[in-house]
Amino acid sequence: MLVQDNQRVQYIYFLLSGVVASSLLILAYVSLTTRASENLQNDIKSMQLSLDLVKPTSLVWSYNNSWRNMGHSWMRHKIYSAYFDRRVEILDHPLDSTLGIAIGSVRIIAILPLYFRDQISCIFRGEDFSLMKTTAESPKPMHDHNDTTFAVYAIVCPLYRKMNESLVVRLPHAVAIKYKSNSLTNESPTFVPISYPRDMNQLFAKSKPILSVCVAPLQVNSTTALGLVEFIEMYRLLGAGHFYFYVSSYTKEVANILTHYRKLGLADILQWNLQDYQNDLYSGGIVAQINDCIYRAMTVDNFRYAVTVGLDEYLMPLKHNSLLQFMLQCDEGLTASYVFRNVFFYKKDRSDSFSIPERATNRMLITQTKVKRSLEIMPAFTNSRFIVNTHATVEMGTKRLWRAAPGYTDHVLSPTVGLLFHYRVHCINCRTVMLIDYTARKYGSLLWDRVDNACLQLFLKEKGVCPIKSNSN
Repeated sequence: MLVQDNQRVQYIYFLLSGVVASSLLILAYVSLTTRASENLQNDIKSMQLSLDLVKPTSLVWSYNNSWRNMGHSWMRHKIYSAYFDRRVEILDHPLDSTLGIAIGSVRIIAILPLYFRDQISCIFRGEDFSLMKTTAESPKPMHDHNDTTFAVYAIVCPLYRKMNESLVVRLPHAVAIKYKSNSLTNESPTFVPISYPRDMNQLFAKSKPILSVCVAPLQVNSTTALGLVEFIEMYRLLGAGHFYFYVSSYTKEVANILTHYRKLGLADILQWNLQDYQNDLYSGGIVAQINDCIYRAMTVDNFRYAVTVGLDEYLMPLKHNSLLQFMLQCDEGLTASYVFRNVFFYKKDRSDSFSIPERATNRMLITQTKVKRSLEIMPAFTNSRFIVNTHATVEMGTKRLWRAAPGYTDHVLSPTVGLLFHYRVHCINCRTVMLIDYTARKYGSLLWDRVDNACLQLFLKEKGVCPIKSNSN
């Protein structure tokens, strides 16, 4: 009996020894593979820096992107924009045995069926109309599609260079995609211009510490003229340096306001013509708008930070004077998204007019007159909004960052550091406990003056009164 027990102990010992040895071998393999991958990425980045990447000289930065049909119009496959992305570390296959080493990729924003399974070919067109073909990475719908018929896709088309080719690389002017299930994409592909940095010297430069604001698509009844001016001027006080507006439909007053801020160099206005999707594309394609804006801020303008919000949402710092000051002081360089948890204010609550200056012409500022908010703070990633590091973001959703570049993570802000102030028309739970919150009033003395000055420039005939009703054209 003792002999059998000894044999059993020896068997278990050798079995455990084998498991430990196997684990060590696996860890050693993973370590070597990771180190080899890191070395490869470093070699590719060194190669990138040695190249002279030349963007097309005929490319005009008109910022007039619009959704265009791909192939047969009845299939409702659409394409919007394309961006050059220098980050080779996010590619599935930075090396190709035939095509060479990736110098970057082109990311295309498109709408395709949710269960799209075709292999996609990318057709690059040069300034001289020469064509080059590559295979796209396996297409997958972006998250937050809600199982609708159509979904937003980011089509990734790697750009390769062979080792023996010239160090001067002329980048393509435009790109199209083709695939089997839509035969007309082969016969008559829809090309869109590829967006590059305004200044190619900024391609590998350190990102600019500028806070940009990505605003959810505007519709006729989404805001009033006064609400839009208040939104812009409040975010300017919060440190925003640029705005990206996507316009579906709008009033004449709103159009005048957007044109005014564009002339000041503070805003880009982009067409958002997705009216032909009703219930078969999640939330009007907002996932496409969010990602297009982040890539636009990163690629074209080299802005480091982007806020993703609607017109009734304000990210409010509680311990800093502005969002930009918070980012410059607290961003240690390894965070892809800062998550602001949500609290609700209700527009139909009685206005608190105590702080309205006697001199104020426009006296209905939401952030200054609505001071009762929900006591409950929503959990992270439930109605949250974000500040993202554009250069660390790969795929952003409406509810969370779904994919970041290697080495970056989320950071959920403490409710004592920052909150999302969400001003809704209707209450979700009208019996919820409310509290008085005067935080937004710390910007009041400047905000009242800024709004009045802007309204005076915009609506001189109305004696500087910004309209507070939406009147469609």
